[in-house]
This record gives sequence, C-alpha cells and structure tokens, in this order.
Amino acid sequence: MVPDVDDFIRELCAENETFFAGLPDSKTTYWPERMDARLAAEALKPRWYNELRGVEVIGKFIERVPDLSLKVLVGRQVGDEAKHARLCRRRIEQLGGTIMGYRPSPEQLRFGDILDGFAYPEEFFAAQQLTIETQSLKRNEKALARFDPITAEMFERHINPDERFHAKLGHIGLSVFARTRVAQERARQAAALIRPAHVAMVEAHYRQLEPLLAKVD
Repeated sequence: MVPDVDDFIRELCAENETFFAGLPDSKTTYWPERMDARLAAEALKPRWYNELRGVEVIGKFIERVPDLSLKVLVGRQVGDEAKHARLCRRRIEQLGGTIMGYRPSPEQLRFGDILDGFAYPEEFFAAQQLTIETQSLKRNEKALARFDPITAEMFERHINPDERFHAKLGHIGLSVFARTRVAQERARQAAALIRPAHVAMVEAHYRQLEPLLAKVD
C-alpha cells in the first residue's frame, strides 16, 4: 500500500527538521550574530550568488515539469529569485561592498549542480522547495535581528513573503508528483542528498568570513 501523499510530506518535513534541529549557525546560516557594514556586505554576497544561480537552475527545471499550472508557479519563483538577486546586489553596494570578483565556493557550485541534476519533478520539489526554502524562511527570520534596519526591511518586505510561497510550492509539487512509492523514495533521497550539501556550503562561507569576524568588537 502506497503511503498517503500528505502523510509522506509530513514525514519528510519531520526528517528535515530532525536533521537541522540544534545545528549551530555556522552550519545553517550565513549571518553571524553581530555585523558591521563591511561584514554585512560580505555576508550578503553568497546569498546574491545563490539567488542568481537559482534563476538558472530553477529556470531549467521548468522544462521538467509536465503540469502546466505548476510550470507557471515555478516560473513565478524564477522571477522572485531574479528580484532577490537584484535586491542583494543593490544592498551590498549601498553598504560599500561590490560583487565584482566574487567567486563562489566549490560547495556552492556543487549545491547548484546537485539541484540541476535531478531528473524527476518530485526530486526537485523535495530538495529545493520543501527542504531548502523551508529552512530559508528560518534563516531569513534571523536576518531581521542581525542586519541593520534597512537590510532587515529588505528581507521582511521583499524577500521573506516570496520564500513562504516557495516553501508552499514544495508541498504543492509533491502532492502532485509524489503519489507512488517509487516517487516518494526518490523525493526522500533527494532531500537527504541536499541537506548535507547545504550545510557544507554554509560552512565554507563561514570559513571565508572568519578573518572579518575576528575584527568585530
């Protein structure tokens, strides 16, 4: 008997929460507790890159979504990612930083490649929208307290509402495509693969920030 799709989604969400629960900031968020303008600009750079890469990867994913209504919703997410990349770049520059010369870490590149390599819609919806976007909501809530008021407002007004939609899209996509035991196993494995890849990506950025963190009083 195939597990009910709603039960499966709840189980997968619980598995994600178990994995991420209790992990330190150095494994879950780009944003340290205290940031001056220079550090904030540096902390936003990987977010800018990831949003930009998201435009490319999620845009390609549209081709692998056979359901027309879901194509439209995924297309909306592509537009959101592009907007977020523009917002982050503008704020980096306002803080005195620049994206010129930014080089993504090998872990960032691998993260995007994993997403780009999923062949089935249920894999992508499980890994990207259900797992990563749901965690992104939690990370972005930390941004409201850790960034300066202007950057925090950027997240609260222009980014966080979109992320809530993206996470919901994971539920919608899985409810359509994860209705067989095989599809559910694909989705489960995809989520299990992306979780440690995301942790590795965040840890790599923390290592890059360490010299600046040491200078914050």
